[in-house]
This record gives sequence, structure tokens and C-alpha cells, in this order.
Amino acid sequence: MKNKQVTMPQFLLLLTYDVSQRNSGSTAKVPLKNVKKPTSATETVKSGTISKSEYINLANNIKTNINNQGQAPSYVKTSKGNIKYDSTVYFFSKTMDFYAKNKRLPYTVSVAPWNLNEGISKPTTPTNPIIPTNPDTKFTIAQIISAANNYRKYVDTNYKTPSTVTVNNQKITTAQFLQILSFAITQLNSGSKASITLKTVTNPTNPSETVKAGTFTKANYVKLAQDTKSAICNGQAPNYVNSVLGNVRYETLTYVFAKTIQFYGTNGRLPNTLSVVPYSQLNLCIPANALGIVDQIGKNEATYANIQGTRYSYLDVFLAEGGGNCWGSSLYLYTRLTAAGIQTRIMGYLKGISNNAYKHAWVQINLGDGWKNWDYKKYYSKHYGALGGGTEVALIGPGRNIDTQDLINAYYAVL
Repeated sequence: MKNKQVTMPQFLLLLTYDVSQRNSGSTAKVPLKNVKKPTSATETVKSGTISKSEYINLANNIKTNINNQGQAPSYVKTSKGNIKYDSTVYFFSKTMDFYAKNKRLPYTVSVAPWNLNEGISKPTTPTNPIIPTNPDTKFTIAQIISAANNYRKYVDTNYKTPSTVTVNNQKITTAQFLQILSFAITQLNSGSKASITLKTVTNPTNPSETVKAGTFTKANYVKLAQDTKSAICNGQAPNYVNSVLGNVRYETLTYVFAKTIQFYGTNGRLPNTLSVVPYSQLNLCIPANALGIVDQIGKNEATYANIQGTRYSYLDVFLAEGGGNCWGSSLYLYTRLTAAGIQTRIMGYLKGISNNAYKHAWVQINLGDGWKNWDYKKYYSKHYGALGGGTEVALIGPGRNIDTQDLINAYYAVL
């Protein structure tokens, strides 16, 4: 393809030829043909790994079908489910990238749905309509508490912020709901339970966030409510409000304040402390049986031995020989947990020990309450979590389609 532009369907054909020929030891030139785009693209694949023998057969079948039909397939069948056209191109691109770096084909290649290959999308703010406001509209604290309960239930169930909220049978925008929540917290802190007057509030223009998962003191979140209230007095919800833990975006503010009012409704007082997580973590789609899934995977991982050596960093070796080093264990946990819908990332150290000679890896998971180190001791694992020796850093973020080479690249990228 030197200096020649090809279409994506042609690129897929070239990739499958290349994989097939590399496997057979051939370095013959690959013929370029006209290839039509697929008519549709569907996918049922689950995150996991595909063996070398399977992806070689897959490449041969795709190559044969394209040559016979002159068209790229909408999807291909694998042991992990149907992979759509886009994911197939990505899968074989990754395979050949590994070959280019290691001068051999990988033993296994990880696969994930296309939405995970593309990465986790950034949270978006609904384009809410502006609902005209009667200047005499007021809500009692009890009515706001009831709405806060329903709001949190909606977010916790649907993993997204609603465009409108119903308060006392009246539909208002989420921006307006943030207004009455911030006003209510400010008043309750001063001892007032007076009704809150509803105002016309437009949406923020470009919410952003730098807040870290942590805990606010009462003074912290009351100031946050006061600052939000002051910002809303301009007639527009803020993109973010600064806090001791970083900038808190619009949707996170609404959720945190709803949680505060909900606590007040249950306990008759404002909370002494209040936990907060970034919006990207707040809206994770956590499986209903997440704890059971985590426990089962933890018990499975604990059956694998701790074996040191470079070759034991590879997942296929880890699985075939019943054990491996910290990298093999981390890849095992990452791929299994990711496939089960659990947000997982692989951690390492920025500097390591003894001039970067000690390159340990372990995993963290997020079940909606921030990132936590995997509890290796709980499952009697032969492997270990954070052992110290440098500044902790996330090497591989959640939802990626990775193999050992990706982990190697991530490590040397931060050393």
C-alpha cells in the first residue's frame, strides 16, 4: 500500500491476506482488488480473546468470501459471537501491528464490541427545552425531597441524566432542578425550611470536569451549593463549579445535591460528609449482579499459580499452563471482568524500583463508588495488588481490547 490510497473494504482484504501469508511464512505481494462495502453491520460479540488458530481460519474465510463475492462481510462468526465489519478491520489491524513490533503473529488477540474498541464516549448534556416559569411557582422542601428520590432512582437505573424532572406534578428542566436543589441546601444549612421559588434557568453550554473521587465535608458541599446558587442567578446553569476536589460538572452537581436532599429527607438533617465521584464514573452501567460476578472471577483467578518469567506475561500461556506472573494475572482479570461488564483498569508504577527494573501490574475495578484495588487477599490469590515502589498510574484504561504487547507499550510509555 506504499503511497497508495485504498478503501476500508480493500484494507480488510489486504489484512486477511497478510495474516494468512505470515502464518504460512510467505512474503509474497498481496494483490489489490475492488471490494464493495458491506450492506449492513450487526454485532453480538462479547469481550474476550481469540486463539491464533481461530483468527487464522477467520482470515482465510474472509479472504475467500471477499474474493468470491467481491464484497466485505457485514459480520463474521467467531467463538465470541458475531463481529461486525468495523471491529473486524480493527481486529486484524491490531494483529498485524503486533507482528510489525514482534516479528511474529500473536498467540491470542483480544476482541471487544465496536463501542468498546472506539473507547468510552464522553458524557453529553441533554439539550433540554426551556420551560416557561410562572414567577409564583414555589416548591416545599418535602416536594423537593420526593423529586430528589425519584431523580436518583432514575439515574441509578438508567445511568444517565434525565432531560426533565417532575416536582409536585410539574415538569421542570434538570437545570431548574439544580437551581431548587442548591437553593434548598443553602436554606436548610441556615435553618430555614421555606419554600423555594422556581426560576427560568438555561442549560450550560459545555460542561467539563476535573473532580477526583473523594469526600466533601459539610462545609465543602454547602459552599458548593452556595457557589452554584450564585452562578445560577445569572439565568444559566454552570458548566462546572470549583471545589476542594476539583471542578464539578453540571450533572455531577445535580446528582450530589439530590443525594444531599435525599439524606435530609431520611434523617432530618444535612449529612456531615458527602461522597462524590466524577460523572464518567457516576454513570457507569453496573450489572445488577456485579458483586456475584466479581466474586466468581476472583475465585477463578485464585486457582492460577504465580510463575515468574517473561513468557508467563502472556494470557494464552497463563491459561494453558495454569499460572503466570502479575502481567498474566492482570490480563486474565482485565479481560474476564471487562467481558462481564465490570469497569476495570490495569495499574502500574511510574518509576518502579531499582532503575525501573521492577514493573509490577495489578488491577482496579469500579462498581460505581470510584476505583478500588482488586482484593487479591479476599480470594486467596497467589498474586498481589499494589506493593509500593513508585507513583501509581493507570496503564490500561477501561473497555479496551488489549494483549500483552499493549501492556508492554503502556509501561514503557510512562517510564
